Amino acid sequence: MKKTVIRMAKKVRTKEEIRKAARKRWLIALSVLLCIILLIFFIDRVFNQLLIRYVRSFEPVDYSGVERTLPEYDEELGHYCFSDEKGLKIMLLTDIHLGGGRWSWKTDRKAVYEIISMLQVVKPDLVIMNGDNTFACPGPVYNGGGTLNNRMAARVLTELFEHEGVYFTTVFGNHDSEVFDYFSREKLGKYYESEKFTYSIYRSEYSDEDAEIPSVTNQIIALKNGDGEVNKLLLLLDSNAYVDRSIKSVLDWSYDTIHQAQVDWAKDEIRKISDKEGYPGRTCIDTLAFMHIPPGEFQEAYQDLERNGFNDTENTEYITGVWDEKIDDTLGIRVWFGGCTRFTDAPTEADTFFETLGPEGVGALEAVFCGHDHTNNVAVRFMGVSLIYGMSMDNTAYDDIALSGLQRGCTIIEVDNDGTMTWEYKNAYTDLGVDADKFMDVYLDHYYYENYVPKY
Repeated sequence: MKKTVIRMAKKVRTKEEIRKAARKRWLIALSVLLCIILLIFFIDRVFNQLLIRYVRSFEPVDYSGVERTLPEYDEELGHYCFSDEKGLKIMLLTDIHLGGGRWSWKTDRKAVYEIISMLQVVKPDLVIMNGDNTFACPGPVYNGGGTLNNRMAARVLTELFEHEGVYFTTVFGNHDSEVFDYFSREKLGKYYESEKFTYSIYRSEYSDEDAEIPSVTNQIIALKNGDGEVNKLLLLLDSNAYVDRSIKSVLDWSYDTIHQAQVDWAKDEIRKISDKEGYPGRTCIDTLAFMHIPPGEFQEAYQDLERNGFNDTENTEYITGVWDEKIDDTLGIRVWFGGCTRFTDAPTEADTFFETLGPEGVGALEAVFCGHDHTNNVAVRFMGVSLIYGMSMDNTAYDDIALSGLQRGCTIIEVDNDGTMTWEYKNAYTDLGVDADKFMDVYLDHYYYENYVPKY
């Protein structure tokens, strides 16, 4: 009997020891995991600071001897304005996809070098970033920066323009605020709007706060001639991101569309300014629209030409460039327009942006500049409105796209004193003198999706 009691006592102690050992192992595992997270966070911070140091290693853009048009805020209009007899030179940058962390260290430096090199040659009055400025996505999975800190990635870009002394503004794309990023779209907008920036003229002039994901980057900039008369408007519209904040929307590419409230705001503002400037009847000031995700008219124009063997049709005129984005075999999509994975109707019925502001509406639209499809560098005229992809700067998101040189660069838009607008693509390497071999050997003899380029 005595031996049995002793054995039972030993058994109870053994179980207690097992519990303590298990708790200890969990504590050790959690401590290790926490240390790894903190280490990763610290490493990302280090790489981000090194990238900012790299930005500061360049000389600012030399505007000496250049007649420069400067912005000013017009209290009466309630918008920023550029007013000068010489007109305005805009550099459009789209899909920069700056990761800002350790995973994209090499391609981030390549992007910084290319942007600054182009700025120093072009010497623009204004830079418009057309969305997907950053790509703070999980590095190993999505080929992103790995930081998840989208504001930290954005800081590199704001530091770049502040250091170079170049005025800038922006719209957001679907990757500027992902579901797994630290900062929401609204908070990121507040960052770009901060008064600490000397050269940022970004202002969030309208937000539909009742939306599932509120629209943030909506802004109008007025261009005046030498007599102080507004003769051109720049309309920056948030094309929004995904239909909700779920990871499923990201995985399914469930792109949102331009919200009706945004369209109504833009129409009212354009009408108000046009009335003030004495434009008669239904006539409005010619407007250049900038957004990240193309509206459905881009896809409709492509399909219209495709049905006609890529010859001009009654509604669509080909201007220049190539549709090189890989077609989705299931949806038959070459243009990843807003709502493309959610609508079975015609692409043009996904939103009312074009119908309201275009020739069948108030007739304000002169041109629409988009990004999003990194290898579509093409322009068409659809129902009298120019639909233009900006040249992508992406060095990160697509596999090995940093090696593809024909589609990397910027779009230069010039508006003369009389309101005449001209634009042209500028290749970073062949037009603006960027060294194609500085970080890696960039090829210039074929497109990224060589087999998908339509033949004309």
